[in-house]
Amino acid sequence: MPKVNVYLPDALADRVREARLPVSRICQVALTQALESTGDVAGFSPVDPGLPGWAGLTPPPNHHVAQMLRQAYDAARARGAAEVDTGDILQALLDEGESLALNAVELLGFPRASIRGALKQAIGSHRTAPGADAVEAPALAAGTRAALAVGAAQAAEHGSDATTASHLLLGLIQDDGPAGEAMRLAGVTETVTPAALSAFYYGVSFGRIQLERDVEETWLRGTLADLTDRLARIEDHLGA
Repeated sequence: MPKVNVYLPDALADRVREARLPVSRICQVALTQALESTGDVAGFSPVDPGLPGWAGLTPPPNHHVAQMLRQAYDAARARGAAEVDTGDILQALLDEGESLALNAVELLGFPRASIRGALKQAIGSHRTAPGADAVEAPALAAGTRAALAVGAAQAAEHGSDATTASHLLLGLIQDDGPAGEAMRLAGVTETVTPAALSAFYYGVSFGRIQLERDVEETWLRGTLADLTDRLARIEDHLGA
């Protein structure tokens, strides 16, 4: 995925870091809305067209989950593994770093460094050394498919149009493989329960609805102000 630099004033950058906002996601949404306002794009789909076909989910993955799956696939291939295991998925979640769900987990007292340490320990008891032959196209391990299916089923139950990171987390904490073991070793599963993840998802969804309403109202106010200004200029011209 191409990288675009975003420059912020020092004070604003400090506030963004303090609030732990997902900068990449916010910028993508804002830019998409800006393009839509000028008629340059038809809309924003939660489906990532660059996602490998084997990772098909229903509902489809959102931006964060698509990025994580792609990174997990690349990581498995880089280490010469024949399969993408749940450890690859959890590592990708930690590396992607901008998921609101991950930020919530950290705010609950589980820093990603501690989860990384637990994952390293868990991987040692689940992985074997890769074969000598290079693997061009690793397959999803059965446990990974099961974890993704759990997340997608939760997304469908929530009525979501996309499988989000909070849904993915549910699959990982219930996993019997390296990701689930890491979550248990780190103590995450004692606090981040299925009920907590559902509450988080609904809270974020409600906040997004409110944000979209605010954006629409701001756009409407700006449009009305522009129309009022134009009418005033027309009246002045006719009066002259």
